[in-house]
Amino acid sequence: MKTISISTPWFSPAFKAGGPIQSITNLVNSFNKEIAYRIHCGNTDLDNKAILNIETDKWIKYNNCTEVFYYKKKGLQYFVNKWRSENNYNTLFIIGIYSLKYNIIPLLFSSSNNIILSVRGMLHPGALSQKPFKKKIFLTFLKLISIQKRIAFHATDDAEKLFIQNIFGNKSKIHVAGNYPKLINPNKIIYKEKGLLKLITIALISPMKNHLLVLESLLLCQGEIEYHIIGAVKDQSYWQTCLRIIEKMPSHIKVIIHGEVDPLNISTYLSEADVFIMPSKSENYGHAIIEALSGGKPVITSRHTPWNKLKENKAGLNVEVNTIEIKNAIDFFVTQNNEEYHEYSKSTLDYSKNAINKEELDLQYKKMFF
Repeated sequence: MKTISISTPWFSPAFKAGGPIQSITNLVNSFNKEIAYRIHCGNTDLDNKAILNIETDKWIKYNNCTEVFYYKKKGLQYFVNKWRSENNYNTLFIIGIYSLKYNIIPLLFSSSNNIILSVRGMLHPGALSQKPFKKKIFLTFLKLISIQKRIAFHATDDAEKLFIQNIFGNKSKIHVAGNYPKLINPNKIIYKEKGLLKLITIALISPMKNHLLVLESLLLCQGEIEYHIIGAVKDQSYWQTCLRIIEKMPSHIKVIIHGEVDPLNISTYLSEADVFIMPSKSENYGHAIIEALSGGKPVITSRHTPWNKLKENKAGLNVEVNTIEIKNAIDFFVTQNNEEYHEYSKSTLDYSKNAINKEELDLQYKKMFF
């Protein structure tokens, strides 16, 4: 039995931080033979509000192989002492780079000889372009202390492996292991009338997800379109700009803002939509994308995600991140009739099934952890 200690700023039932939470939730639910997980995390969500009905500062059972310790607000010295004395695990798996308490301190002060740092898309050029000064300070510090000489890195694909090498050098030890997806039951294919379209985006509202570009593209579109936006606001200034564009929408374009939605209810919203859209600047994985695909919803996304060749597989469209290509992609689905849409929806299900190889994922994580 291997014990994997995981240090991460957020864990379920937190959900507003998006992908990293979903990745670790899926991991402990999917890869759990001969493994015990001990998760160290905060007791807040992305907005720093405490998670309701969660016991703190004690070990809580999450599933048959996982215990979680939700820390109330503690000083930095507490975490330094904690990781200096903690030794009841085989591997320390650190999720993310930029949290002092949950990334940097365990990285520096853990007594473990087996530390794996999972960068979770944070070294993608698109991600590094957001708040670059702060990130440059963190990465420069880690390089100055030659952290790459005493730890291994986790990349979710070969592209991310190259991003790690670009920052920390070609001699860095890097494990490549993909993400376990959360799949939903295929939705009943709904009737699609030509000239009408229901779009949906489920994502944190920030420049990375390109909500603004979708809204600007909708100003150019014809047909009756509903655009449903689900997700917490991460960047208030960006969201205010989005709201100003929403005010300019013509009468045939309706934008419905749902705000934060419990992950348990996401499949209901997806079932009522025709197409999922999220032309991200970059995605390390895109859990919301594969959920939509597994539900039979064609996807419009950028070419900077793992979900490519969508058009060839009649599972959606990959676009460049500009208004013309996004507008054309939306119009493509607006003009589909019921028969054409059903063909895409069925092909989308096939695409999602072929994209996931659990046996291969199990082998990748066994190689990394054992």
